[in-house]
Parts: sequence; C-alpha cells; structure tokens
Amino acid sequence: MRIGVVGLGYVGLVTAAVLADKGYEVVGVDVDERKVEGLNCGRVPIYEPGLKELLTRSQGRLTFTTDYSRLSDVDVAFIAVSTPTVNGRISLDYVLSASRSLKVLGKDSVIAVKSTVIPGTARKVRELSGREVVSNPEFLKEGSAIRDTTNPDRIVIGGEAQWAMDLVEKVWSFTNSPVIRTTWEEAEMIKYASNSFLAVKISFINEIANLCERLNCDVNVVAKAMGLDPRISPHFLRAGLGYGGSCFPKDTKAFLSFSEDLGEPLRIVGAAIQVNEERPLRAVRMLEEVMGELRDRVVCILGLAFKPNTDDTRESVGLKIASLLKEKGVRVIGYDPMARTESVEQVSTKEECIARAEGVIVATEWEEFKGIEDLLKEKYVVDGRRILDLSKLKRFRAVGYGRMTEGRSP
Repeated sequence: MRIGVVGLGYVGLVTAAVLADKGYEVVGVDVDERKVEGLNCGRVPIYEPGLKELLTRSQGRLTFTTDYSRLSDVDVAFIAVSTPTVNGRISLDYVLSASRSLKVLGKDSVIAVKSTVIPGTARKVRELSGREVVSNPEFLKEGSAIRDTTNPDRIVIGGEAQWAMDLVEKVWSFTNSPVIRTTWEEAEMIKYASNSFLAVKISFINEIANLCERLNCDVNVVAKAMGLDPRISPHFLRAGLGYGGSCFPKDTKAFLSFSEDLGEPLRIVGAAIQVNEERPLRAVRMLEEVMGELRDRVVCILGLAFKPNTDDTRESVGLKIASLLKEKGVRVIGYDPMARTESVEQVSTKEECIARAEGVIVATEWEEFKGIEDLLKEKYVVDGRRILDLSKLKRFRAVGYGRMTEGRSP
C-alpha cells in the first residue's frame, strides 16, 4: 500500500516515519521547502525520542517533497497540517488548502484527516477535494509520540463509505488496538472531548493545589489517594504550573468557541482555560512570597520546553513566567536540555543557570532536574513541578505544598 502524509510537523512526521517503518511506501508533503530539503538530507526539524533513528531505518521507503502531484497514486493521504486558533477560534485554512491540493489524488484514493478539526470539517474536505474522506484523529503525546502511534489506546475511524473506512482500518491493523467506527462528526467530537477532559482534570487538581498551599496539606498526597479510585485514575492528576504545547491550549479554546456558536457553551472547559491561564502568575507570586522584591534580581528558569522529552516551546509555561518576570524588572536566564529560544538568555548547563541566579523556578519536569537539591540549598526556589525533595531545601515554595518554610510567610 502507498501512503501520503500532508504536513510534516510532529503528527505528520511521526505518522510518516512509523508507517514507513511498518513497510508502507510513504510520501511526505510539506509547503516548507527548507524543511523538506533538510529531511531529504537527513536533518530532523524536531526533537522526539527515537524519531531520528526511525527515519534513518526507513530510508528507501520514505521520501519528502513539496510537490502534491507525487501523491497522485497513493491509496490513502493523511492530512496532518496545523489547525491554529486565531482570536480563540480555530483556523482551518491549512486543512482546506490541503483539501483543494489533494484533487490530484486518484478517484479511488481516500483522504484521512488526522488534524484536530471541529465537527463538520470532514464534510468540507470531501466537498473541496472531490474524494472520499475518513476522520482519523490522532492521540499521540509529544515525548512519547512513536509509542503512542504504534500502540495507541484506540483507533477512531469516522466516515460514510464503508470501503474507505475499511482501507484506513487496514493501514492501522498492525497496532492491534481497539477500533471505533463512527460518523465524521462523532470522530471529530471524540478528539475535542478527550483533550478538553484532560485539560479539565489538570486544572481541577491545580485548584486543589491552591487550597493545599493555604493549609497544612500536600497535594501529592491528596492526588495519590484520589487516583487509587478507578473511576478517577491517577493519569493527568499531577499538580503543576499548568498545561502548554500545541494541543490543549488551542483545542480547548477552539472547542469553547465552537460550543458558544452552537448556543451550548462549555462552562467547565471555560473554567479550565481560566485556571490554566492563571498558573504562570501564581508561579511569580510564589517566588515573591519567598524572595521578596524581585526588581533587579536574577532568576533562573529550569525548563523552557512545554514538557520534558521535547524541544517544543509553544505555549511554554516557562517562557510565560519569563515574560512576567521581565515586566517586573527581573533579569531572567534559562536552561533547557533541548529547547532553544531567543526570548530568554540561555546558558549551557543547569549548574551555570543556578549558580548565576538568586532565585530558581523549576518549570519543566526534565529527568535531569531531579536530585539537584545540593545546588539549590542557598537559593530561593519555586518547585513548579514537584520533582524536588523539599526536605533538603531551606527557602522555597512548591505547588500544592502548604507547610511552612524559610522566607516570607505563605
């Protein structure tokens, strides 16, 4: 079977690499000429554990191009382009543009939409492309994208033509995962409902963390006990500085505006967004509580990627905190094992970052930030991800931790 993948970001590139590794002949298309040229020269534009090795192993079955006509003989073409939010509303420009370009497909080819799109989009794609369409949303997480693609919790396939759904199901048969076959709109809803529920769960435990900070409580103890209830589960029940990245922030906002347009506003999702947007402000307040006046002082931010095991800084909480600190006259320096940005002065090691600063905020839970308590003993610390042994610190605040420490009173 011959596969096409349109859009070579996180979802598209991982999808292309996994399918090529499973023996399919794959053609990846992207409008970014520099990205395509780099990929054809072996340069991987993103960091994702195992991706470079997978691409190397798939050479000969995987090609990259900017030319849509190279997809004319594929059996299935996956659309995996970006769906950003503009003023809180989803922009489908890239999806609709790709749909028009896919008129080059053979009449028996199927378009599978992997991009996260509002209900009703698959119908528009069929209208614009003139080809049969299946909604096949992705559920991968950056940092574990290859595992999530090869061993997904479920495969969701929405459509009208059974033969087209059969073809897409065959593509993913190697996963041996449960398959949910449904309508276009239900498949599109499943993706948004899933992401929104996880965002709500994160914001909920962060609100519980706020209460714990005002009491003699530890949110980690509370969350552990909650998570033992199978109706709740421990997943996404870890208090911190909030969610970021390319999915939850934009998807919750897009879903909320979509619901409001239908006259059925998702109030719980709206509250989750509000809670999440307050988290960077809370981190700054916590640093002020323990450190006092911040102006003209130096603060180190450990972690600039939005989560560990990725170099993605989109909607990074660490960068949002850096911006807020700069507004207060703070000199901000940062360190991240993989992420690179021009918005913060970066240093090459965590040791240098900590040594040069008076205050330290742990913003991303990279594995290498664990066990660094000896470096932090004489610093003012905010543990925003609860990865430190607080018993070894003197002057700190920690998310969801209400016990008294040195410094200003909570």
